[in-house]
Amino acid sequence: MSIVSNYTKHSPITLSGSSYDDKIIKKSIPSVIVNLVEEQSLVDMESSFRIRYSNELRSKKQQIYDKDRGFNELDDEKRSVLQQMMRTPGRRGEIIKEEEISKEFARRFFETSR
Repeated sequence: MSIVSNYTKHSPITLSGSSYDDKIIKKSIPSVIVNLVEEQSLVDMESSFRIRYSNELRSKKQQIYDKDRGFNELDDEKRSVLQQMMRTPGRRGEIIKEEEISKEFARRFFETSR
């Protein structure tokens, strides 16, 4: 929706056929294309970050039912992400990390409960 409003805001409606009006329209169209490309690249960057981070989490070891012994790498990662979220609230990277850690815990609990 921001792309449409950006396009209508910057592109004048012309009735005359002067070359000056054509230059104005040509200057405003690339900004619309750039905004669309930037939005797509942000979505692509976020999805690739999610995939890479979920693969990293799968390699971490975690003892699920016995908390006194074994590995706690995934739990340690969750603690560090939560601490970072308290220091710098609202950062998209930490929000994504927290979501992916929760998904990984749920996947492992479901896998061991079968």
